[in-house]
Amino acid sequence: MLVAISGGHLAQLHMLAPRIVPDDEIVWMTDDTAQSRSLLAGERVYHVPTRPPRDTIGVLRDTRVAGRAFAEHDIDRVVSSGAQIAISALIPALMRRVPFSYVESATRVTDLSTTGKLVERIPSVRRYVQYPNRASARWSYALSVFDGFRVEPAEEVPIRRAVVTVGGNGDYGFRRLVESAARALPGDARVLWQTGSTDASGLGIDAVPSVSSAVLSAELAAADVVIGHAGTGTALAALSAGKVPVLAPRSVAHGEHVDSHQDDLAAFLAERGLAVIRPADEINVDDLREASRWRVTRRDDLEPVAI
Repeated sequence: MLVAISGGHLAQLHMLAPRIVPDDEIVWMTDDTAQSRSLLAGERVYHVPTRPPRDTIGVLRDTRVAGRAFAEHDIDRVVSSGAQIAISALIPALMRRVPFSYVESATRVTDLSTTGKLVERIPSVRRYVQYPNRASARWSYALSVFDGFRVEPAEEVPIRRAVVTVGGNGDYGFRRLVESAARALPGDARVLWQTGSTDASGLGIDAVPSVSSAVLSAELAAADVVIGHAGTGTALAALSAGKVPVLAPRSVAHGEHVDSHQDDLAAFLAERGLAVIRPADEINVDDLREASRWRVTRRDDLEPVAI
């Protein structure tokens, strides 16, 4: 069983799945969103409600969903990339003595998530980080969603189509980024505005909270530039579509997230040339031009990994 909350966590686990379970049958557990419905179409999926961060009561309630999956399928191991939904699956797995592996989000470049700090205290959990320099006595390194991405020069193109995305779900708006993108993009550009919970009123844009993974993938592939928050899901979606994105980390001081982990991911991506990083209210047309000068390719021969 593969377990992840929708958004970046699910995108990561879905990308890693062929390397983690190349020949196994899979049961998924996630929340019910446009992304999860589209990404996991045709798969066996157990849905839980979308819950706010650190919802302890909700986590305990969702153990019943995991328990039902165990009862209905011969599950012999569980792998999760978080977030708190991992605990909902971990509890019944421990009760049944089913091996449980936890892969910390690639967003966590320098520290652990709240869920990571919790599973670190449970000896039977197999724990993995996605950066070799983060390996320790308690955490191993085996693989990363950023394995195999390569950036190459490309011919600069006029910005005629764009995607602006601040994530398809969540409780935190990011109006600063949306306003900045609206200023930087040409007025005649065709833009998909996926704004999540962000209030986009008064900006004169045709915003939608979220779109399916299939629609988003198609729009990303056709876009001349991608602008988004520095979330793992957004970064991976853009890179997988061959684009170097323009990304802005969310700010705790502006009430845009619970912590500053997006700053760490942004620094990592910038160092490797995988993104153009700017403060949310400073994105300009030169940033868009710089991002459009590059293309991204990815190796398709990465080896399976036992975790």
